[in-house]
Amino acid sequence: MKLTRDCNSNTSSSMTLVVEPATWLGRFSPRLWALANGVRLAVETRLLRGGAIGHGPRGLPRVALTFDDGPDPRWTPGILDHLERAGARATFFFTGMNVAEHPELAREVASRHQVGTHLFSHHRGLTRDRRFFLDDMERAREVHERVLGRRPGALRFPFGDSGRIRAVELRRYGLVPYHWSFSTLDSRAETPVRIVERFSSLVGPGDIVLLHDGRSPGSSLGPGHRRNTVAALPEILDVLARRGLKAVTLDELFSMRVDRDADSE
Repeated sequence: MKLTRDCNSNTSSSMTLVVEPATWLGRFSPRLWALANGVRLAVETRLLRGGAIGHGPRGLPRVALTFDDGPDPRWTPGILDHLERAGARATFFFTGMNVAEHPELAREVASRHQVGTHLFSHHRGLTRDRRFFLDDMERAREVHERVLGRRPGALRFPFGDSGRIRAVELRRYGLVPYHWSFSTLDSRAETPVRIVERFSSLVGPGDIVLLHDGRSPGSSLGPGHRRNTVAALPEILDVLARRGLKAVTLDELFSMRVDRDADSE
């Protein structure tokens, strides 16, 4: 699937530079972008994101596509179809409320991909109140165990906000918190092309990429209501294939057991 630019768009290239400076920088100097983003990630994940992991090993040609806020029968099935056609795997951060509402779909995803938790309610202030956070997290873990047969091992904070919660506190629950290397801004994208352009200009080995396959309380649907994300995914997967990058789960991204020769094929 090839996407073409919307010729009727009245958004100028100068506006693109203002709205998405990272996209421009990525095209102008990928190395400068990587350096600047590396510094930003180090500051964010270590100081502002509770120690959440923002990227994987840079030495292997692997990228982790991650999808937040599902499962949602309007968009998750299309994403699954595109991933299957490309032989790609991904990680889905589901809210407990959506797992409870769509258990069959959640099980279908978990049978092929990694499923982490986006907590239960996706409340914006969730991580600001420790007791509220722990209660909400436990509700999510219980739903995962009941519906999927196991508790999650990966967690993404709602809105990427760790609040007062630190990674070390989550270890007792067997949870690893993950942030992202960059967001595709798919919630704000006016067209699928915008998502692909941003992704293409920024992605590199070891990146953890933020996308969405559903909607949770407080999250934005944007102009495309996730349809743009579904439509952009085939081209995103084509970009990875052309660059020799493999779409893997977060567990696979950090696995030391992956054969380097297999990754280079």
